[in-house]
This record gives sequence, structure tokens and C-alpha cells, in this order.
Amino acid sequence: MDNLKEIIRAVCIISAAICIMDGLVSGTRLKNQMKFLLNLIFITVIVTPFLKGTLKFELPDLKNYTLPEYTKQDELYNEEIRIQTGENISSVLLQQLEAAGVECSKIETNVNISETNSIYISNVTVSADDFQAAAQVIRNSLGEETEVIDGNR
Repeated sequence: MDNLKEIIRAVCIISAAICIMDGLVSGTRLKNQMKFLLNLIFITVIVTPFLKGTLKFELPDLKNYTLPEYTKQDELYNEEIRIQTGENISSVLLQQLEAAGVECSKIETNVNISETNSIYISNVTVSADDFQAAAQVIRNSLGEETEVIDGNR
């Protein structure tokens, strides 16, 4: 700690000397030479403690610090991805139903996402005037094994 105080004191004195000399020799030919010499002294004052080894900086041991767990954020993120995926699939299915001429008031897709990020559509709930036609369009799009639930019941 004493070494650090001495270094700071020396840097302050050299800085003050540089300012004073700059004011005294500002209009003379010696200005550049004096500035160069004082800058060399300034650099020497700063570098000397490091070269002697009297001033050492050690980085803290990072093993002592633990990172907080982000399991709650991961769960929220995964849930939001699941919801958004279900909404996107519902939107596409609604467009396909409209293109097929089936009137549909509501469609909801339940999606599960596995640990390997595979999307599994567990069921689709549809409220349509012609449920059988809507179910057929949905099964043609998603596969025959897709469970389609009548939302009008």
C-alpha cells in the first residue's frame, strides 16, 4: 500500500512539473525537448514499480464465485416458445381452412417441445361450422394421427 502511495505521489509531482515546464518554455525552442524529457521521466516513474516487482496485481480466484441459476428464466422462455409455436401453427391451419372454404371461428393448437427441440402437436381444438371438413383439412396438413377436438361441444 505504501508503494502505491509513493507511485501516486511521484506521478502527481511529475504531472505538475510537466504543466509548469510547459508554461515556462512554451515560446522557446526548447519546448519539444523539455516535453520529451519530462514524458520519459513520467513513463519511467510509472513503469519502474512493475519492473522491480514491488507492485503486483493479482486476479481474484474465479472458483470462489458462483453463477446464479437461470432455471426459472429457461422455463419461461421454453413456455413462451411453446405458446408462440402453437399460435403460429393455428394461424397457418386457419389460413388452410379458409382456403378450403370452411368457416372457422376459433382454432387452438396444443404443442409440446421435447428436450431435443422436437415439436409434437398433441391436439387441435377447432370451432367450425362443418367440423368434419375442418378435421379432414387439419389431418391432411398435420397427419392422420393428429387428434382433432370439436370446440363447439
